[in-house]
Amino acid sequence: MKEETCNKKGFNSKIFWKDGFNGKAKGGYYYRSFDLNQFLRKLELENDLDVVGLRFDENNMEVIVRDGNAE
Repeated sequence: MKEETCNKKGFNSKIFWKDGFNGKAKGGYYYRSFDLNQFLRKLELENDLDVVGLRFDENNMEVIVRDGNAE
């Protein structure tokens, strides 16, 4: 998955592109991620974790956290 940073005025986000896609695309379809933000905060606070990444695989999302055992 190719990653791109979007730094338009007022935005600081990342765009993840489907592997092999090279062409024109358009946006305009939104999903309010409020529940996701709450889930990630709760995961961090209740388990003393630090979320450092997200991995998408088809319809699944894996939350990646800092390894407390790593140097």
